[in-house]
Formats: sequence, structure tokens, C-alpha cells
Amino acid sequence: MNTKPLSHYIQSYFMSYLISQRGYGSNTISSYRDTFKLLFLFLSENGKKVTRLSLDDIDQNCIIEFLQWLEFRRDNAVSTRNVRLAHLKPFWGYVLSMAPEISGHCSQIINIPFKKADKKPPSYMTEAETSLLLGMPDCTTRSGIRHVAMLSLLYDSGCRVQELIDLNVADVTLGSICKLFVKGKGNKFREIPIMQETGKVLNKYIQIYKLQSDKSLFSNSRGDRLTRAGISHIMNKYKNIANEQNVAAFQENVSPHLMRHTKATHLVNHGVSIYNVRDFLGHSSVTTTQVYLTSNPEVTREAIEKASLKTVPDSVEYYSSEEKSDLLAFLETLI
Repeated sequence: MNTKPLSHYIQSYFMSYLISQRGYGSNTISSYRDTFKLLFLFLSENGKKVTRLSLDDIDQNCIIEFLQWLEFRRDNAVSTRNVRLAHLKPFWGYVLSMAPEISGHCSQIINIPFKKADKKPPSYMTEAETSLLLGMPDCTTRSGIRHVAMLSLLYDSGCRVQELIDLNVADVTLGSICKLFVKGKGNKFREIPIMQETGKVLNKYIQIYKLQSDKSLFSNSRGDRLTRAGISHIMNKYKNIANEQNVAAFQENVSPHLMRHTKATHLVNHGVSIYNVRDFLGHSSVTTTQVYLTSNPEVTREAIEKASLKTVPDSVEYYSSEEKSDLLAFLETLI
């Protein structure tokens, strides 16, 4: 039996492994942290004292019950359930490396399978809906210029919302070539090209707000960096205005990630190579990007039709005259 408390391994896992060794960013750390907070909430509801937990208190059955609790008590999607499991497995791999004497205990948890989930293509806005949303802010006002600059950049760059939040003015290059320099997942940096029209809007916004190069590109009224919730609020404000004016019928809330899905889908629909889209979005693997290939079945159908050989000549008749007569007689009996 291992005598060290669970808290010892969790603190070491986060500080020594995830942060120091793996170099994970704050968003990834927060996501892992939230998984453990949920696990502790589950254990607390089941009468366990979180401050006194040991490794022996969490076994394979405990984790399976936790996953079921997430799905059926908290109404989490299967994909969310799998994300939580994906956060827990590396922890027990870390424990295994630190305490090999409980290898069987750790292996049982590591071997818990992910639950199969229906794979749905990501939601996205049509090009008409996107243009409508981007055109909603009143560009005769300061706030309108700020909002159209933000929304245009979010769509044109296809960047993650955290990448947008972290942008400083100095990270934007405007001129004959317009581009962003962003820090993505895993602290990986990449350069994103943006269109001249977006560059002009950004330049006007920066001039109107007199932004200095060392300042955040988008801030709230207190001067702090915008939050995910703040950006989503701005997007849904214009979605609601569009719906109220009966110029659009957005069915669901719009979000920064929906804008990223939208940009990726539009690029694929216009024939951009999936490998170029991968690099543009900052995906580590093209497998992640391939989901956008199935977003629009009509585009898939058109591509297949263009690539397919004509297999049946125009002159081929499926039925002889006699058979046609018999078929018509048969059909008459159905009336």
C-alpha cells in the first residue's frame, strides 16, 4: 500500500510535470485542473473527504462511476466525458512512473476505454450569414469600429479565441502584407496572413483608439484583456439584433469557435488544400483538420461528380418499347 497522500502526486503532477516538463499553457492547465475539481466534487458527494484521499481511494470502478456521473447527472456530452478521461489517464501514467509498486492499480485506470460517440461535422455559418454578422456593427461609432475590427479579424484569421485575446498591437503587421503573429497551443508560434480589407479596418481601429504597440489589441472598459465570455457577448449581441430586425434567423448562439469552424469550412469549400488549412489553423495533425471535409455534403457531391467518369452513354435505353408499354400498364393498375 502506498502511504503518500493523493495531494502529493497531484501537486507534483501539475508543478513538476505539466508545467515544468511539458510546458503546457494556462488554458491547458486550467482544463486539467477543472477535471480534478469535478472528480473531487464527485467523491465529496459520495462521502469521501477530499483532504484525506489516498491513491487507494480511486480505482477503476471509481473512475468509471465518475464518468457516468458526468454524462448522466451533469448531462455532459460523450465527447466531454472522453476529454475528462483523457485528462486523468496521463496522471495515472505519471503515478505509475513514481510508484511502480502499484502498477496494476494504475494500469487498470489507464486501460479504461473511451466511449464511442457520434461524429458530427462542426457547425458553421454560411457565407451569407457570416457577411451579415460582420456587417451588423455601426461603423460610424467608436464601439462599432472596435467590434467590426474584432469580428473581422476573428473570422479572417481563423484564430482561436485565446490567440485573439493574447494579441498585442505589436503582433499585428499592417501594410502591403498584413499578418498576425500568434502564440497557439503548446506555446507554438505561427504567422497568419490576413486580407487587406481586414488590415484597413484594424488600422482605423488602432488609430481611433490611439493604441500603443505594447498594449493588448482588444481590451474591455477597465483596460483589461477581453475574455472569452466578453467576445461571445459581443457576437451574440449582433446576432440578436439581426434576428430582431428579421434580416437573419440564427438558430443558436454564435461563438468565437463557431467563427473558427466557419472560416475553416469556407476555405475547404473553396478548394484550399487540407494541408494549407491545417497550417493556417495551427493544427498539429491533418487528422484534426479533416473533419471540415465532411461539413458540406453538397460540396462533396459536386467534387465527386466532377471527378467521376461517365459510365452510362446517353444512347442507352433502359427499357425496350414493349417493356415500356408493359410498365405503363402496370403503373395504371396502381391508381
